[in-house]
Amino acid sequence: MTWKTILLVASTATFGLSSASCRPGPVAMPPAAAVPQTIAQAPPPPPPQGGAGYSTPAPPPPPPPGPPGPPPGQTSAVTTTIQGTVRSASYGPAGDVNGVILDQGTEIHIPPVQANQLTSLAPVGTRIQASGWIHTGPLGDPHVDATTITNLNTRGTVSFATPAPPSALGAPPLGPPPDPNAAAAPPPSAPPPVAVQPGFAPSTSATARTITGVVRSFNYGPAGDVNGLILDQGTVVYFPPEQSGQVTQLVQVGSRIRVRGWVRQGPTGNALLGAETITNRATGNSISVADQLQPR
Repeated sequence: MTWKTILLVASTATFGLSSASCRPGPVAMPPAAAVPQTIAQAPPPPPPQGGAGYSTPAPPPPPPPGPPGPPPGQTSAVTTTIQGTVRSASYGPAGDVNGVILDQGTEIHIPPVQANQLTSLAPVGTRIQASGWIHTGPLGDPHVDATTITNLNTRGTVSFATPAPPSALGAPPLGPPPDPNAAAAPPPSAPPPVAVQPGFAPSTSATARTITGVVRSFNYGPAGDVNGLILDQGTVVYFPPEQSGQVTQLVQVGSRIRVRGWVRQGPTGNALLGAETITNRATGNSISVADQLQPR
């Protein structure tokens, strides 16, 4: 073999290797798209037997109501026993005695028909013990509707025909329960109208007068409403209960006052004065009192 032949063979082999190295490789396939997997879910519970769908369970029944409480503004009636020294008598609109006022300010109320028994048992200055129904007046002060009063000096005791308050009368009666098979009772008749206690009305014997004195205590109506002042010399000064707020702001127990109005003598001999003006002599403040008519 000649050198030409050798050279030609070598050139052919070299060209073949170069062509093989320059040939493109296989085309890469794109990656397959990720196939989302289905999230496994628990199958819904089977419907209840015998019906379609679901039903919400009923709430538990409410507890039975308890016994009703007292009406608004009314407290349960309770009894009490209290001791003190009689500071003054208390008076009704006509000047009749209907109780006593103790040194600590408590009013002891009695039926006016037994006033004579009270005045002989417990004059001013006597130390007494009273038992009865207690309630609070509009000013927040205590009042006792007495059933018994005892003179602690002589040990004498008087019982009073004081009825129980409405809150006590509303309590269920004692004794066996009513027979459900018994015939129905007829409806109760309407209660008789309550007589309104009249205010102070000057009589033809009343005269215009101005009185000065020191307030010994307030005077009270049966419900504990303030309707007057009791002065140190025994004079009872009356004014409408609707003005009690003005009067209690103007004067207190121990205040020295001047009162102008119409005065007459009461059944116990003391002066009863229907006020037209009340003046606090220490402060100079004064109020006019309404509804005090002049005598005819």
